Amino acid sequence: MEPTPDKPGKPFYRRKRFWTAVIVVGLAVGLGFNYKAVKRAGHDLVTYAERSSPVFAGLILGVVAVGDSSFLSIPEGNDFLIVYFAILKAEYMPYFVLISAVGSVIGSVILFSVGRKGGGMFLQKRFSPERITKIQAWFRKYGIWAILLPCIVPPPMPFKLFVLTAGVLRFRYSRFILATLIGRLVRYGIWGVLAVIFRDYIIDFMKYHLLDLGLAILGVIILAGVVSFLYARIRRRSRPLDESASVSPPAD
Repeated sequence: MEPTPDKPGKPFYRRKRFWTAVIVVGLAVGLGFNYKAVKRAGHDLVTYAERSSPVFAGLILGVVAVGDSSFLSIPEGNDFLIVYFAILKAEYMPYFVLISAVGSVIGSVILFSVGRKGGGMFLQKRFSPERITKIQAWFRKYGIWAILLPCIVPPPMPFKLFVLTAGVLRFRYSRFILATLIGRLVRYGIWGVLAVIFRDYIIDFMKYHLLDLGLAILGVIILAGVVSFLYARIRRRSRPLDESASVSPPAD
């Protein structure tokens, strides 16, 4: 039997990598055209946050936490915001940590509920079978610790994959909520304490070196994107060779 031809890939404008590249390039162009404005942004951000209401800051943290822990993706968004608000309003740091943790629990429960109500298909669409099998083995071996640890460890730990898998495996709501709350309190609490300890240094850095930090982060993102793109192309090209090498010649 002859092998079936591969299905044609998606057009480039429907690929996530294409739009990621467009966003990154757009950010770079925007920074270039607004160099002076961005350079002043660090000082302006500090001044605005110092005058803002802590209740409003907590609302922002809660909303971002709910979105990031459910269906949105805001890498390190809450970590950055906790540091940002804690260094400027140190006396409210425990409040910021608690609001962020509760918001993250709410968002995680939404995703967890999706997993309990037929999330197996959703998992299979978003993650490879090998990865799903590995995570399920973690749950069978470590139980509640398989949720607690991803709540504390930052990316690339796939937090949402663990949350969905916990739902698919039908963990109890009480155990899941308790593990998520403890894990998030530990993670955000660490950031909050560090922010208060080093607040003077961070404030000076934000006022005078925010643009440098932004450009450095942008450079790292671009470099990581290029490396990821090249690695994917190399793997795609080597795959047919590996498959052909694994096929043994027919016997005479």
